[in-house]
Amino acid sequence: MNFGDLNILFFLFFLILFSLIININTALNLLLTAEILWITLYVITLLIGFIYDNLNVLSLTFFFLVFSAIELGIGLILLLIQNLIQRSINLNDSNKNIFKFTSRFINKLFINKIKWKL
Repeated sequence: MNFGDLNILFFLFFLILFSLIININTALNLLLTAEILWITLYVITLLIGFIYDNLNVLSLTFFFLVFSAIELGIGLILLLIQNLIQRSINLNDSNKNIFKFTSRFINKLFINKIKWKL
């Protein structure tokens, strides 16, 4: 095993983190993306602990695993409470992501440019 494998895992971690920031519409999607983020962090810590043969880092992986399970349980409870109160698991009122909406609006602005004839 070399450090190239860790670079791929770090890239995957930051890709999922970026997806968490940009592309979340429902609470269930938020919860599942956060769980995938915890799993990649768990795998990165586990591989670093095996590479450096460090028992403290390996015990940290179990902390991440327990913390992930607690976060999943609390997230499911909050998802149930949100569904009971609002009758929806959407995080925003309109079912549109604001980043996607603004990028579509900007693209439509550039389509309607004036074409000057010389």
